[in-house]
Amino acid sequence: MPNKSYAIESIKPYVATSMLYDSNFLRVSDNAPVSFTGGKSDKSEFIKQVTAGFDMDWIISRQHVIIKANTNQNWFQNFTSLDYLGWNTQAQWNWQLWNYLNGEIGYTNAQTLGSFNNLNRLLNNLQNNQSYFANAGYLFHPNGKVKFGVFRNEFKYDDKSRQISNNIEDNAELNLQYLSPTDSILGLRLLATNGQYPNRQFTLGDTQDNTYTRFNYALTGDWHASRKMRIDGFIGYTQQHYAHVSAQNFSGINGRLNLHWQASDKTLLELSAIRDITQAQNLLTNFLLIQGVAFSLTSEYSPKITLKLPMFYQQQQYLGSVGTNVFGIEQQKNNVGNIGFNLMYHPLDNINIGPVLTYEKRDSNYSFRSYETLSAGVNFQVIF
Repeated sequence: MPNKSYAIESIKPYVATSMLYDSNFLRVSDNAPVSFTGGKSDKSEFIKQVTAGFDMDWIISRQHVIIKANTNQNWFQNFTSLDYLGWNTQAQWNWQLWNYLNGEIGYTNAQTLGSFNNLNRLLNNLQNNQSYFANAGYLFHPNGKVKFGVFRNEFKYDDKSRQISNNIEDNAELNLQYLSPTDSILGLRLLATNGQYPNRQFTLGDTQDNTYTRFNYALTGDWHASRKMRIDGFIGYTQQHYAHVSAQNFSGINGRLNLHWQASDKTLLELSAIRDITQAQNLLTNFLLIQGVAFSLTSEYSPKITLKLPMFYQQQQYLGSVGTNVFGIEQQKNNVGNIGFNLMYHPLDNINIGPVLTYEKRDSNYSFRSYETLSAGVNFQVIF
């Protein structure tokens, strides 16, 4: 007898506000000229944000529709030129046909102020990122699944001076997975990317290309070692080739390993190790190698109070060559450490209060890239 159809709908409007103090919002070094902060001697910032939005879940039999949207107004006390209206939207359909065919179709769009970790000065860093995606998975065997997907990412800057870095990537992904009887997964992932900078016109002699292709090959895994321990991650290889400037090409091994240990019913420990290689075009280098570790402790003291202590350490090396004749200049190397304190308090089921405290320090062989900052804030949300 076929399953009876059913419908479940949940709509949760909410409003939220947050206040954040940051002692060095632009991530400016101590010896940077005052021009890096727009002529201001004060590097600190106090930010107020007001958000309104809703989350909707709609389940009809085996079909699941998710719609999320919010808009937020942000005010800056010191660097008032950074005031902006942001938003975050998501529309996704998780579809299911029979017992062996499923997938997702969706769209996301977010506008937000980007990080100043790599800018280290006052610039308009308002960014818009939208994504279209569709995929389908076929369970061809009780222990075997194949999944194919396509997605497009569009990354745009609001300020005209930065639109030269607008980026579009079209991607196709193939996953082949073995599903064990214990819910562990072993897989092979292939990802092909065609990227472009639409606002760059390449001419002979340029050292910065405007078109590239990238291939990622990875062995993936998700191992349920025991009831309390789970290990997941991947190890792979990345190759990126540019259409006109072969000196920008790069390749390397990347990977991530995550360990999750449920030490008790109320305590979760997470440890991660990462090696990542990504493009990072500037006058001296064409890719960035990141190696690091992260640790997080989450403890639930009561149904109303949860404490999270995240921390990470990274080594960042800018490598490669763009084919320029620049000699005697050492490539950039950074060491970054971060530690946080996040308290989540739920006095009522529909009210969330979250104090946050974060300390971060970066040491760099480029003096203007070193910085230190301390931030503290509180988030308040009411769900109707």
